[in-house]
Amino acid sequence: MVKKRILMPIICTIAFGLAGCGHKHVWEEATCLAPKTCTECGETEGGTIDHIWAEATCEKAKFCEICGETVGEPLSHEWAEATYEAPKTCSFCGVTEGEPLPEPYCIKNNITFETLQDMDLPFAMDFSEDGKVVDIEGMWIEKGMAHYSFEDITFTPSQKAGYIDITIPYQVTFSATFYSDNTIYNGPFNWNLSYPSFSVGDYYTGTIVPTRSTYTGSNNDGDSLEYSKDYEWNGNTYTIGYSKSVETNSSKSGWITEGNIGSNTYDYTMDCVYSITIPEEFDGTVLCIKRATTEVSFEGKDREEISDKEEHFLDEHDADYFIFFRLSDMQ
Repeated sequence: MVKKRILMPIICTIAFGLAGCGHKHVWEEATCLAPKTCTECGETEGGTIDHIWAEATCEKAKFCEICGETVGEPLSHEWAEATYEAPKTCSFCGVTEGEPLPEPYCIKNNITFETLQDMDLPFAMDFSEDGKVVDIEGMWIEKGMAHYSFEDITFTPSQKAGYIDITIPYQVTFSATFYSDNTIYNGPFNWNLSYPSFSVGDYYTGTIVPTRSTYTGSNNDGDSLEYSKDYEWNGNTYTIGYSKSVETNSSKSGWITEGNIGSNTYDYTMDCVYSITIPEEFDGTVLCIKRATTEVSFEGKDREEISDKEEHFLDEHDADYFIFFRLSDMQ
């Protein structure tokens, strides 16, 4: 009878243990929409987790990487303007639009710009007859350099809406001495001179505003001459125009004779003013001047028509032949 009392509790305990959980849970991890959940029985454990946000881009709004929920709107493109190497590009997403900018003439031709300052340049002076350079036996000319000195450059609003006027005043001075061997020649003579003057052109297309490149003769009436040219570049249309005035003064020493040699020194002063009209904020106006003028030119003063044909800075000479200045560097 004692043994039966002991066995009964043991049998009951075993039966109770077998009546517990009927399966093993197969868990699906928690998301931002649902807690950890058993896929077999639907039992849950814990709570939902936080969204994992991916920041907005130019193409997509801010979104959760787990559930795909979105917030707000896509961003606007942050455009970096096109350069000569790359097209217009979004700095956020890298998408591009269009093509790189066309390379300006002055970049393509490796033109470098100098600072506008006082300088000395050669000029040409020769005896002439009927529009040609001639030699006169027994006469010769000695000349030095033409000195260019600049006054203050001014930038003022133009009467033309959306444009500004840039005034560049400068003075050119030079001297030349005529010699005559009186035993060989003691008669009349004519002479002509040429000195470097500025041309005005466009940085982007490389073409100059049609102009007279030299002044020929010993007198000038000081009238203002006006020129302009319309340009198109990279979808933009603009005009570069200018006027120039030249007033000339000269003096001479009179003939001084020592033995058979007579000499007469001529001193010249030319006051020049360039007034250049360009669009506001435009950075493409270029001044260029020859480094040397060694031959007399007979065209210029009496030429009535100014050709409008396309003439580039470097059509005839390389960049070393000219000195280039960019007006935007002078502001």
